Amino acid sequence: MMQVGLSNYQFGNSNVVARANNKKAEKKTEDKYASVSAYQAYLKDKYPCLSASNYKVTISPALLEKCIRDPEKAELLEKNLEILPGCHQNMIAAWNALGADVKNEEWIFYEDGTAGLSPNMYVTNSNSSSDSSVEDKVPEKKGQRKKTSPQGHYEKRKLLREQFEERLAEKEYLKDQIKEKEMKEELLKESVLSKEQNASRLIERYEANILTL
Repeated sequence: MMQVGLSNYQFGNSNVVARANNKKAEKKTEDKYASVSAYQAYLKDKYPCLSASNYKVTISPALLEKCIRDPEKAELLEKNLEILPGCHQNMIAAWNALGADVKNEEWIFYEDGTAGLSPNMYVTNSNSSSDSSVEDKVPEKKGQRKKTSPQGHYEKRKLLREQFEERLAEKEYLKDQIKEKEMKEELLKESVLSKEQNASRLIERYEANILTL
């Protein structure tokens, strides 16, 4: 009988502990929505990207305000924060593969829930000196911010190079046309001069013949 009583006590005690743990978890969940600062602290404690040393993550206070009132928005934000370190690593690897370094990396979550890269972020050619490096600013678009992918960067460079080569070819063509025109004008002048000289010789011969008659 004592063994049965002890087992019942242990079972009942475990239920009490489980209920207490559930209440603590529920209270913690409720506390994170108590205020914007509380929710922000909760996110920083849970997601390492918010305290990363090699890049920055900025969340709009207005978005945080919406999240503490709307669990669905909060869930979406947290999913994005969860995958953000992977996005960071993929972007860095892609730019490094192109021989570029990323500077001032910052991810921004805007009030409407969209996310993008800061316009202050840029990439530099790691093979060049800082004085001669080419900086490509990340474009900013109102409403929805646009990310610059490595493929987009490559295509842009390719297009600029093709346009430059086309302009260079046009210049060479114009130069050739001008040279050809100048040569034709020179030949024409020489032809006119030659005709004039021949005419002068004929007149001189004609006059000489008349004098000898």
